[in-house]
Amino acid sequence: METQQPLDKFEPNSIDWHKYNLAKTREKKMFYELLFELCEIIPEPIQTFGRPRIRIRDSVFSLGLKLYSNYSGRKVCSDLIHAKGSGFIEQAPHFNTLTDFLKNPATYDLLKKLLTISAIPLKELEDSFSIDSSGFGSYQYERWKRYRFSKDFGRGDRNYLKGHISIGTKTNVIVACEITTGNMSDVRQMPKLLETTSNNFNMKEVSADKGYSSIRMFQMIEEMNALPFIPFKNNANPNDESPSIWREMYYMFKNNKDKFDKKYHKRSNVETTFAMVKMRLGEFLKCKQFETQRNELMMKFICHNICCLVQEMFDNNVHIDFKSASEKYVEAKRKYDNHGLRIDRDDFKW
Repeated sequence: METQQPLDKFEPNSIDWHKYNLAKTREKKMFYELLFELCEIIPEPIQTFGRPRIRIRDSVFSLGLKLYSNYSGRKVCSDLIHAKGSGFIEQAPHFNTLTDFLKNPATYDLLKKLLTISAIPLKELEDSFSIDSSGFGSYQYERWKRYRFSKDFGRGDRNYLKGHISIGTKTNVIVACEITTGNMSDVRQMPKLLETTSNNFNMKEVSADKGYSSIRMFQMIEEMNALPFIPFKNNANPNDESPSIWREMYYMFKNNKDKFDKKYHKRSNVETTFAMVKMRLGEFLKCKQFETQRNELMMKFICHNICCLVQEMFDNNVHIDFKSASEKYVEAKRKYDNHGLRIDRDDFKW
């Protein structure tokens, strides 16, 4: 992958408006092409009997096109017919077929793998990461911000899903994600996010808010050869028996606040990422069941990643090769749990 020196997004007037305009005006066409290339890496299960099924690649492409366009399953049918005529899919699935695909439990695991693979082309640009979560509503009459800071927080959580994400702070690409119910603890999802990020990227820094501040999280980040920039709670009081990373970061937090805050400020990019997803792809989920909502939200994050790739293709001349990215993902996966990107035929039965 050939890259140019990335711009420092924290400096004023650092945006190259010519490249920005090119990326935005050509985004839709390139979104089709990149989504098609991403779907091409999906191995199709062999079908030996029964009625011919819609290809999984066609289902994923159609789902991505549906969420990118913000259309319902019925309204996107004409776009799917156009995509078929352009050679992006072999068969335009019925809108009920897309719903069935969302209902399948195996879809979540597949989409989660595709999310990380879609971020790997930006591996050379990212070494600083930030982790946080945000809610996505299942109906449009409630706002996560109002609910999050109300006295009912944690009670009526059935109306929300939480997206826990790890993002690269330079490009805002989502490198790992876990989706849970609205009342699930953030810190419990952090180990999974850290593991996926560390396996696939050169992680040097991790920033998060003080909700993630715990000795175990600091030690885990240190074990992954990275530095944690997480504020300490008011009752934190390190002593000689505390782990060294806990003491060192605490003294930096207290005695060298400017240096600490400069690193911690990168955490604001994860808030920007959530704002980008919600403004571009919608804050609310249209599906009604938890399984389908979870898959819908994961696909939204994949669409966001593809949009980030389009921007970086113009900003930093990034070359996108999903086949190479999938090979790197499989190799990293095998290294830790001997399980690569594969699809069992029995997992996909409509």
